[in-house]
Amino acid sequence: MDYTVLLICAEGNKDWERVASYIKKKGYLVMTASSVKKAIGILGKNQINIVIFDYNMPKVNTLSFLRKIKTEWPSVEVIFLCKHPSLTKGIEVMKAGAYDFYEFPVNHRLLITIIEKAIEKQSLYIQKIALERKIEKNINLGNVVGRSKSMQTVMEIVRSVAPKNANILLTGETGTGKEMIASLIHHNSLRYSGPFIKINCAAFSEGVLESELFGHEKGAFTGAITKRLGRFELSHKGTIFLDEVGDMPLSMQIKLLRVLQEKEFERVGGTETIKVDIRVIAATHQNLDNLIEEGKFRKDLYYRLNVVHIDLPPLRERKDDIPVLVSTFINKFNEEKDYNMGGITKETMQILLNYSWPGNVRELENALESAMALSKSDVVEAKYLPSFLLLTQPKDINFYQLSQDLTLNEMENEIIKFTLEKTEGNKSKAARLLGIGLRTLQRKVKEM
Repeated sequence: MDYTVLLICAEGNKDWERVASYIKKKGYLVMTASSVKKAIGILGKNQINIVIFDYNMPKVNTLSFLRKIKTEWPSVEVIFLCKHPSLTKGIEVMKAGAYDFYEFPVNHRLLITIIEKAIEKQSLYIQKIALERKIEKNINLGNVVGRSKSMQTVMEIVRSVAPKNANILLTGETGTGKEMIASLIHHNSLRYSGPFIKINCAAFSEGVLESELFGHEKGAFTGAITKRLGRFELSHKGTIFLDEVGDMPLSMQIKLLRVLQEKEFERVGGTETIKVDIRVIAATHQNLDNLIEEGKFRKDLYYRLNVVHIDLPPLRERKDDIPVLVSTFINKFNEEKDYNMGGITKETMQILLNYSWPGNVRELENALESAMALSKSDVVEAKYLPSFLLLTQPKDINFYQLSQDLTLNEMENEIIKFTLEKTEGNKSKAARLLGIGLRTLQRKVKEM
């Protein structure tokens, strides 16, 4: 492959002419420009690999020109040569995106070595961009089903961030598919060949969670009879999925923050510092803003996790997806369990569409699996659905029949009474129909 080097320097400079001649002898194509305007024209019409720029050119805003190059031609590497260089000048251009900064005149052999290393860096950048575009174009949405506008928005974000290396925070109610989205992102990222390690932060006590995340040394505590690698160590070169991160104790949040900032940690009972290369995807059904206000979640940790935020909508807000999800689950269970279901009846579908689905997609999947297991025909009939789906739903109440003199609190009490009557006093079913938690219903009943 022919590589092209663009020299930007004043005309008639013998030192720069010798530089150009030496670079040509080493097999590179060389182009020259005596002004920024001419350089921009060359960059716009030619495939330039390396720009070597005379830092001392008069009437040139060096940093502005460098930023323009890195914005419009980000793969181009820029090397500055400067008479009477200073540390301040070097730091300025390196921060703005220059590849290197050297004193001029420069040793010609050293300059060729710098060019070779810059081209190597450029090649890696081009390969990375090409792979990201390939992944973005061919991203496999797997089992994620949704034709609603809200889910299409989610998928657009997933397509965009999957090839990147940014940390991601997934929010949404229980059962909306946060783990599935996390897995989808990992398997369509540059880390797809690395491990995808999952942990539910709410499933362990504080002491156990620390060992699960960071591992422990032999003898670190009673029962630690062998050394154990933690989830972070196992996630090296891959992705770790921290589910229900909102339930993590504050003391553990501090340790997690250090891993995110420094990419290092120590095992419990150990002194060796372990460095890791990981991508973190966190998920929670809780409102972290509220937890921060209550002092239960660290704001600095929130910012580290929430580089990209994806909020998964509840199923009740995307009813258009229910028919597609039903078809997907029927096909899934037909294959997994050797059923031979051809679909569902219109009555069954209407019941599924009318229900509020507080348990979201997971609850819908479980309901269909139950109905298919009980069914004695080749279609899912309404009578085989779980009993809570067959009850009259609260939204069917004609609220205008309630007395106009009732306060809002009294109207709420009437609706709760009506629902409890329909569920024959079963508070769990009533809470599910009302779309509230069982404890909330129990409290309201007690207040009534």
